[in-house]
Amino acid sequence: MASGSRQRGIALITVLLVFALAAIIASDVASRIYRDIRKTSNLINSKQAYHYALAGEQFARQILFRDYRDEKELHVDALTDAWANIGEIFNIEEGGMTIKIIDLQSKFNINNVVDDQGLANLASLEQFRQLLSVLKIDQSVASKLVDWQDANRSKLKNGAEDEAYQPLGYLPANRPMVDRTELRLLDELSTEDYTVLKSHIVALPLTVNDKKIGSTKYNLNTLDAKIIEALLDPSRSSDLAKIAAQQKKGGYDTVLMWSANDFFQGLTVSGSQLSVNSEFFEISITVKYDQRVSILRTHLYRDSSDGKITVLKRQQGIE
Repeated sequence: MASGSRQRGIALITVLLVFALAAIIASDVASRIYRDIRKTSNLINSKQAYHYALAGEQFARQILFRDYRDEKELHVDALTDAWANIGEIFNIEEGGMTIKIIDLQSKFNINNVVDDQGLANLASLEQFRQLLSVLKIDQSVASKLVDWQDANRSKLKNGAEDEAYQPLGYLPANRPMVDRTELRLLDELSTEDYTVLKSHIVALPLTVNDKKIGSTKYNLNTLDAKIIEALLDPSRSSDLAKIAAQQKKGGYDTVLMWSANDFFQGLTVSGSQLSVNSEFFEISITVKYDQRVSILRTHLYRDSSDGKITVLKRQQGIE
């Protein structure tokens, strides 16, 4: 009888172990299935957020085109335009979307420092040096930027050519920059300096759709305050507030109207580099959808001759 009891006890323990093992396996399977469902759900939601962002881009493009169409006879881009004042959070299913349009010709085009012949553009180079000075960044960055882009291997004073980059495992591109983040490859440019500089610069192409653009002009009606400070004669610094106030009112309809004002004379830049309209814009969109966030930045070219809009590039995430 004792032997039979022991056998029944062993059988019971075996059954309990089998049930315990089955429960562990079932729990692990359920956990894996849950994780797979969440992973798939997150992927779907991320894709959905991105497609909402693309829809927002289409909406912004329509605003830019209508702006061109409605002002075709005397086209002016200013901070009072509809594209510059969307200022609205759009409610979407399970979240919201914000849209912002930025005039890229309000910034300094870092590709302006080299002309279409691959040589230094001395006027733009000096303007970039002035901007660096205003931002308290070493002006040698300007020479290194030219050496990175120009077609030759002759180093400018305080510049950097192949020998500076070979130990790092790469060489200067010897072409215009594709994106402002490319600046981070420049010799001895610190992360801190790039962080200060990046909001005032942009890398715009010199050719779009086989159309030669060349050096882009500054839009006086939207121009970045730090760039105005860099382009303004130091003795005229009191004019900064006047220019900012006029920009908020809508600026001027022509460069000639700017030139009629006394403070315009304080700008150390030729009239040929100035404009009151723009062709390059950035659409910045942030979408929050079911706890997922999608950030999309799209660079556009709006042809001043027919209003046709071309997407130059799209970037996701934060720089």
